[in-house]
Amino acid sequence: MAASPDAPVPARRLEFIDLLRGWAVIVMIETHVLNATLRPEILESGPFQWLKFLNGLVAPSFIFASGLAFAVTTRRKLAEYIRFGPALRRQAVRLLQILGVGYLLHLPKFNLGQLLQETTPQDWQAFFQADVLQCIAVSLLFLIVLAVVVKEEGRLYRWVAATAAFVLLATPLLGGVDWWAVLPWPVAAYMNGVRHSLFPLFPWSFFLFAGALFGYVFLRTRDSGPAERAAAAEGAMMRSALWFAPGVIALSFAVEPVLAELYPVYDYWRYSPSFVLLRLGLVLLLCAAMYLTERAGGISPRSVVTLLGRESLLVYAAHLLLIFGDFGSFNFRRHVDRTFGYAEALAVTAVLLVLMILLAAGWSRIKARPPALRRAIAASFAILLLGVFLFGPGQ
Repeated sequence: MAASPDAPVPARRLEFIDLLRGWAVIVMIETHVLNATLRPEILESGPFQWLKFLNGLVAPSFIFASGLAFAVTTRRKLAEYIRFGPALRRQAVRLLQILGVGYLLHLPKFNLGQLLQETTPQDWQAFFQADVLQCIAVSLLFLIVLAVVVKEEGRLYRWVAATAAFVLLATPLLGGVDWWAVLPWPVAAYMNGVRHSLFPLFPWSFFLFAGALFGYVFLRTRDSGPAERAAAAEGAMMRSALWFAPGVIALSFAVEPVLAELYPVYDYWRYSPSFVLLRLGLVLLLCAAMYLTERAGGISPRSVVTLLGRESLLVYAAHLLLIFGDFGSFNFRRHVDRTFGYAEALAVTAVLLVLMILLAAGWSRIKARPPALRRAIAASFAILLLGVFLFGPGQ
């Protein structure tokens, strides 16, 4: 029998989700700094290719964690979603805000005059690209609509499993098509990465759906018996994941020859189901490791890793602006122009990480104050941005 959407709310926060997301944010900062600053010969070297593969686990982990968080939130609030209650409206607004931030970060010019007069069609295509925030927001909006339609938790996750399988298997069929030539650009961007998109729904939404499924199984396992046995049940489930994950990795290699022959157009590194499954297996190992870390020693309330995980949206936007943003005539990436070695790049990473920790800590403290203060600061910042956009000097 499917678990009730009104199942008891867990007494403790699932810190391992914040821990997974926090480590993903830390490595994300390192990844973006190194990619933007290292000399070309270093970027093309053998050792960096191994580092690039490890850094490539950042996005799947981040997206997977968003699916985990969806499972936790939906278990608590599904009944209210079905009734179109305030929780549904708040979640929809938050996801639309995330979507808006994703597009705002890709504005060709942050000046209205320049935007109207100097942008090219290629600039607008880059603006409409599907980046990680767009992928997460649209995938979660889809899951919320699905939850409202099917109305029952077990049925919801059967549909999620079917959707994940469809995304995984359809990705190679969609990957070689130039959808920008046949669909409106804002829609085409979500189909594949033929043009600007780095995180189209095919295949990246698979990681979010997989995270939601994993979270659902975790919650069902924990809540299937008496409360005093919950810790033992969820611990056993996570230890099982340590065996299941290598099985997924082995499966990815086993099916690769078959899939390579099955699909007429096939690219292992860009959109093959095998590579997606390989990364899923590695992310499952990381997730189980984060859980076991939490269980073994607990997570300090002062943990900077979980802090970054909780404030990941703010840190994501801020660090991208500092690395890639234009401030008058200055752009850090263009100023450095890929002239750094590892020492300089890692030093910049450390400085940027400290700045992001301070930013996250400051915002976390503000959030602990009365909501009116948080809303006033957010509104003031939005007005400031709007003023710069409308009246700021052009470059």
